[in-house]
Amino acid sequence: MKKITFIIPLLLCISIVGCSYTDTKSSSTKPFKRESPPVIDISSNDTVTNDCFYTGENLTETEKSNIPFMAIIENSKDARPQSGLSEADIVFETMAEGGIPRFIALFHKNTPKQIGPIRSVRPYFLSIAEEYNLPFAHCGGSAEALSTIKADSSIKSINEIANGAYFYRDASRKAPHNLYTSADKIRKYITSNNIKIDITSNLSFDNSFWKNEDLANATVVNLKLNNFYTTNYKFVNGKYEKYMDGVKSIDKNNNIPLSFTNIVVQQTPIKIQSDNLHLDIAMIGKGSGYLFSNGKVEKILWSRTTSNTQTELTTADGNKVYLAKGNTIWHIIDNSVTPTYN
Repeated sequence: MKKITFIIPLLLCISIVGCSYTDTKSSSTKPFKRESPPVIDISSNDTVTNDCFYTGENLTETEKSNIPFMAIIENSKDARPQSGLSEADIVFETMAEGGIPRFIALFHKNTPKQIGPIRSVRPYFLSIAEEYNLPFAHCGGSAEALSTIKADSSIKSINEIANGAYFYRDASRKAPHNLYTSADKIRKYITSNNIKIDITSNLSFDNSFWKNEDLANATVVNLKLNNFYTTNYKFVNGKYEKYMDGVKSIDKNNNIPLSFTNIVVQQTPIKIQSDNLHLDIAMIGKGSGYLFSNGKVEKILWSRTTSNTQTELTTADGNKVYLAKGNTIWHIIDNSVTPTYN
């Protein structure tokens, strides 16, 4: 694992939005052997790597100084096309209520001028933000997520309800699908509040991994996640272009198609709570999945032992797995869903 420390304090922002949620953890998880990560002080330019920890790509001098953060972004049909996703390093996608998907996107290398629509947090999004130890922008959240934020001062919540100056409404869209922010606004909040950030990443990148001729071809990837949402990908010019419900996805900021170098599919138990609405998504434990890149596929295993460790990815036989250098979309789906590809 690679690690960088930003010496930057935190104002927690809390709102009251009713929901309930119960975290699910795997009691059968065995500890995964991890290397002790180096700690790199970001204040010394001599110690900053030229590679982005989240994409493996080279960073310019300006990009090196960018503060990484995350943002929870709506993915209902009324929210499309979203803004900023084409500039994210990693986009995580999973389900919210009613079979509607939602993103939490990680930004480091780039500085999008508009990000959104921003929506509310759930416990499993907290788990992802905690995994990468990053501040995240959101607007409100479920009762349990907000209770967790209130109880844990280490969680780097940037809640619009308490920090409206760092967000804005776009008059061209109808509420609640019109709340936005920008990379500059979120980074200004982080520096103004002296938030401490320890950048950690155990992702490994090696383009040569995908030159293995024994890997199966996968130039089309399909994910039918429920009766209300289907997403698929077509491999074009070295990247996977994303489609949602049969429509090519674009970024509202620049009209660029959403395309990704890597697609991670992480299968895990997802259950409906007793209210028949909210979800339990098991983020701690182990399971199987798929990694797509360069028009090929590798079946993988994932493992995460505790809330403050990162998800480890290996090949099905336990060897190290490598992403190709570039951006990634990371699907967290139920065990009952299997991607199809050809």
